[in-house]
Amino acid sequence: MKILQISDTHNRHQLLTDMPAADVLVHCGDFTDMGTEEEVLDFLNWYISLPYSHKLFVVGNHDLCLWEADGIEDLPDNVHFLQDRGCEINGV
Repeated sequence: MKILQISDTHNRHQLLTDMPAADVLVHCGDFTDMGTEEEVLDFLNWYISLPYSHKLFVVGNHDLCLWEADGIEDLPDNVHFLQDRGCEINGV
C-alpha cells in the first residue's frame, strides 16, 4: 500500500496539481487559514474530487470549526475524518 501524506496547505490546496500516485492520501491538518466553514467546504470539495482510492484527514490548529466535531455528514465511503477514531483500509 502506497501512502501519500500532505499537510499545512492553508487554503492553497488548489495549487497541488501534480501529486504522486498513491493508494491512500492523508492530510495531516491545517488545510484552512482561519478555520471557517467556507474554507472547510472548499477544502472538502477539492479533497473528495481527488483520484485516490482512500482519503483520510485530521484537523490542525488552524481548522477551528472542526475541533469539536464528532463527524462530518455525507462524506463518501472512501473519505475518512479521523477525529478521535481510526479506520482500517485493506486490513491495515
